[in-house]
Amino acid sequence: MDVFFYGGLAVTGFMAGLVGALLGLGGGVFVVPALALIFQVPFLTAVGTSNVAVVATSTAGASSYVRSRLANIRLGLLLLMSTTVAALISSLGASYLPVWVLRVLFAVVLVYVAVTMLRGGRAGASSPPVPSTATLPQGGPPGGSVEAGGWRGWELHGSYYDVAGGSVEHYHPRNVRTGMLLSLLAGAIAGLLGVGGGLVQVPVMHLLMGVPLKAATGTSNFMIGLTATGAAFVRYSHGDVNPLIAAPTALCVFAGARVGAWLVPRLPTSFLRRIFGWVTLFIAALMVLQAVGLLPAPAK
Repeated sequence: MDVFFYGGLAVTGFMAGLVGALLGLGGGVFVVPALALIFQVPFLTAVGTSNVAVVATSTAGASSYVRSRLANIRLGLLLLMSTTVAALISSLGASYLPVWVLRVLFAVVLVYVAVTMLRGGRAGASSPPVPSTATLPQGGPPGGSVEAGGWRGWELHGSYYDVAGGSVEHYHPRNVRTGMLLSLLAGAIAGLLGVGGGLVQVPVMHLLMGVPLKAATGTSNFMIGLTATGAAFVRYSHGDVNPLIAAPTALCVFAGARVGAWLVPRLPTSFLRRIFGWVTLFIAALMVLQAVGLLPAPAK
């Protein structure tokens, strides 16, 4: 039985790390239901294992995403300001709204995001190109068109070489204030429902702020690693991390995330968009099933 148990953990961890790194979700959205529903692991232990797994995913992909310039560190740090405040809001507002209502509302939002992804819509498709960083004058692109509205000093623009497309992609985030606001509100809801912040941050960056999907994935991977580290320590201090479960799962998650981070620059963006859309629909279905009581929900 132990052989089948740890073999199942290995497969679960590898696939969670692979898909989590591909989509910037961290893998926790797959680890928790798999451990709790399939392997009958206590829910809080599953959540603690998930936090460790997210750290492993971020650690595995960080070097690849930074080296390939897919992780926009400045943008990630800016949005982290919103997610940090969102954690406070979620803790203060947990008792004001029935959780099942939040689940249904969040599921509706996820379905909209999924349909938009599957239809190939992208807010950044019409973003004007940004000159190569080698030709940029000091202070950013000419004319101040990038990061307009007081954000030019942050130098949020970025570029990376798209291996699949064989070209250099230039971009600049727009709607920064709106993106921070949505990250704040959606991050608070995500925290209340026990889902990863990447599920919120990737669509916000890609659909609203005009960040290419691959860069949004890399930036999200960077962000979730920072936020999950603190959560992992908290879960460990409360005794919710079982090393006999967390260690082998995290190792396999790490291996899957390394493969996922290697694949991201090499896969067509349209393929990644379809995967994200279907995974988002799957998570929306989980939200609805939890809302109607057919699946166990995170303990509050």
